[in-house]
Amino acid sequence: MLDMINNLGSLNIGSFQIPYPVVYLAGINLLTFLLQIINGAIKNKKEDGKYYLSPVLIILSVLGGPLGVLLGSLCTDRKGCKENMMLRVTAFCMTLIWAITVLIWLGQISETHRFAFWQIFVQHRIPLYVLGGINLITLIMFGIDKFKAVKESGSRIPVAVLLILCGIGGSVGGLLGMFIFRHKIRKSYFIVGVPLIILTQVAVLLYLINSPWFPNIYV
Repeated sequence: MLDMINNLGSLNIGSFQIPYPVVYLAGINLLTFLLQIINGAIKNKKEDGKYYLSPVLIILSVLGGPLGVLLGSLCTDRKGCKENMMLRVTAFCMTLIWAITVLIWLGQISETHRFAFWQIFVQHRIPLYVLGGINLITLIMFGIDKFKAVKESGSRIPVAVLLILCGIGGSVGGLLGMFIFRHKIRKSYFIVGVPLIILTQVAVLLYLINSPWFPNIYV
């Protein structure tokens, strides 16, 4: 795979040769970093508090610039809010996807290809119990938040907390909670974000079981 990168050509800077895919990723992430800073600056000046460049940044994240979005968010708006949550979820997931892509480009993948990622949990019960516990907690948290929303009593569970629970392994519980309790199903960062998190987690698991770093994962 590294040979494939070299065959695409390189940018010559003095004695350095930088493959064009590296130039592309560096350039698009620099672009998204600058656009995210501008996005935050516009939001702070406008009274409506909207992030006008977020749709563009979501597209650019999919195309390879998610890391720039995350770094730009740290510089301009560390506090998450509902208006920028879909962008952050997309950027987080795409950062992992592109990281896996780069590792595969660099040849960091085993020669044998495995796809039955669920066998990890069949053969190693402790990760299964931990994952089951996280999903159960996430499901309960969605139920509690729905109960508080209906009763209009007590402080609600922050959106960021629910998404973080999904991100650390409770995405299936989150998806079940959305449909069992009919909760958050009109919010794009949940109805689109949670399935995106699930797909990302599956991609990470598939890479791990095919990674040369974990040769004995099925043992």
